[in-house]
Amino acid sequence: MKKILIVSATRKTNYTLAKKLEEILLTLDTEVAVISLEDYELPLYTDDIYQNKKDEYFDVVESLTKQFSDHKGLIICGPEYNGSTPPIIPNSIAWISVSTDYWKDAFRDKVFLIASSSGGPGTKFIATMKLQLEHLGSIIVPESISANDRAPLKEESAKKILKQFINLI
Repeated sequence: MKKILIVSATRKTNYTLAKKLEEILLTLDTEVAVISLEDYELPLYTDDIYQNKKDEYFDVVESLTKQFSDHKGLIICGPEYNGSTPPIIPNSIAWISVSTDYWKDAFRDKVFLIASSSGGPGTKFIATMKLQLEHLGSIIVPESISANDRAPLKEESAKKILKQFINLI
């Protein structure tokens, strides 16, 4: 059975989207876990904060890195903020990338699907995430999933994209 981690940037509409994707994935013979980055409280990454507080936040970063590393397929759900990603995502990635010896295991050769629940289609968030994750050595599913008030999630379409995602894992 394929293990999938759904990572929501927020506890609002993207978490709702994550839970809906989990429902669909469970019908496709997968093992799914859903987390929110808001449950992994980390300060804004700077060199000074890292040097002075890395021991204080080690367990949080270790737990998050292990979640990423233990799953072959990951779905990132996030809103588009100001034409880019919400700060919690690159901040979490920064902490992972400097805090553990095995951080590359969290990204390299992992299959990622990008999803967004945003005020609009979230295309800039999706493009930005694809660029960053490809840089980290991840494999990105070409299609993405987007939902918003004007264009709610189309479950049949999402199911087709999720099947493609599963086949790549």
